Amino acid sequence: MKRPTSVRPAFTLIEVLVVIAIIAILIGLLVPAVQKVREAAARTQCRNNLKQIGLACINHHDTYKCFPTGGLSWTAGNSRVWTAANTPAVYDKQSWGWMYQILPYIEQQTVWANPNDNLVTGFIVPMYFCPSVGQPRVYNYTQNGDSTTTSRAMNDYLGNGGTYGYGAWQSGGSYDGPIVPTGRRARLTDMRDGTSNTIAVGEKRLYKAMWSRTPYCSDDQGYVDGWDNDTIGLALGQGGSGSAPVPPQRFGPAYPDIAPGNCGSVFGSVHEGGCQFVFCDGSVHQVYYGIDPANWVRLSSGRDAQPVSPDGWD
Repeated sequence: MKRPTSVRPAFTLIEVLVVIAIIAILIGLLVPAVQKVREAAARTQCRNNLKQIGLACINHHDTYKCFPTGGLSWTAGNSRVWTAANTPAVYDKQSWGWMYQILPYIEQQTVWANPNDNLVTGFIVPMYFCPSVGQPRVYNYTQNGDSTTTSRAMNDYLGNGGTYGYGAWQSGGSYDGPIVPTGRRARLTDMRDGTSNTIAVGEKRLYKAMWSRTPYCSDDQGYVDGWDNDTIGLALGQGGSGSAPVPPQRFGPAYPDIAPGNCGSVFGSVHEGGCQFVFCDGSVHQVYYGIDPANWVRLSSGRDAQPVSPDGWD
């Protein structure tokens, strides 16, 4: 007796192609959504980094009655200054910059006090990196004019040095921001425009070299760098008095580098829409890339006694 056979259903070629097309469309819709979620999370983390950095600056002010200082020029030998009691000098004598000086206020007291310079300069401080930019960067530091050779952990944030002053070191600058060179002093009461109208720290405009893990002139000396373009941002960039303002700029692989010869001291971000800043009162805001240049200068200067418009930032 012949056993009955059943016919097994099968997809036709057209049906298979339709299913593949639907899956491809769904993946195409899903990938951008996932990327947006990741960027939103990274942007939030970046914002939180700035919040914690701002609070550290305020806690420093509570202790010493002034903001941390920007240190001294990298040409000073990059030597950390120690007191007679064999502890690191603080804001009024320290050659290393503000990001080193606030380490005790971001739970990095042991790093701040460690006597091994190479360990400290090469120590990755996660809070100093925006996750939207990429992985933390550590470079071997060598530069003409400085005999020090150490590993250097980089940073994605700049302290606000005011309107102008890069290259003038301790003289010839405006020094009207909350971060001033060592030997000077900036207090909350010095911010006459109001702490809620004066930026303290913001995201750093980086160059394309960073994406290939190549040191660049504004990204080679790291977070301990004293009063230099690695750690200090200015409203006019590297320009002196009378130069045109340089508002925050968007950067990334798809964006051109800023003009040749300009080696930083410029704020910027990979985020869409604008650059994030923490202000002197500890609040975090976004400054739009298209902000009016005059208003940008007023946000950077805490002492010009000029009214700050609410336009161009949130």
